Amino acid sequence: MPIKDVKNVRLTDVKLRDRPHLLLWDTANDLELRQLAYHENAECISYRTHLLSRINPQNRFLALHYQLDRELDAIKAICANTDKPVVLLQDLDCLITYLHVQPESPITLFWQNLFNTRHLESILWIILPSQLVPPDWDESRLQRI
Repeated sequence: MPIKDVKNVRLTDVKLRDRPHLLLWDTANDLELRQLAYHENAECISYRTHLLSRINPQNRFLALHYQLDRELDAIKAICANTDKPVVLLQDLDCLITYLHVQPESPITLFWQNLFNTRHLESILWIILPSQLVPPDWDESRLQRI
């Protein structure tokens, strides 16, 4: 059931605090995102910006589909390198879309590995449009806005 107002979202009320959660939000805007981050004492981080800061501009190809472990490690590092108890990770849809269009797409492997990620140092909420949620994601680790 979708939550209508970001003031009613409770990101710290989760059973599994060391694992990733999905926040399905089709119409997120910057103001609401900042409001949610402030209200929940969260840090909002862009996966896209973080990726751009990690890549070597001399490389001609990203080939992220061969680097799934590296990308998952980067997500873990995002959670470790904050002083906030909650991380709102936005723009991961660019990686998911990239993986979907690859021949012999590793998207299922990515979702399995992300779902099974443990020992995150902050509560991780990945903001995604509802169209991108994997069908077998555990409902207890998911909220809709």
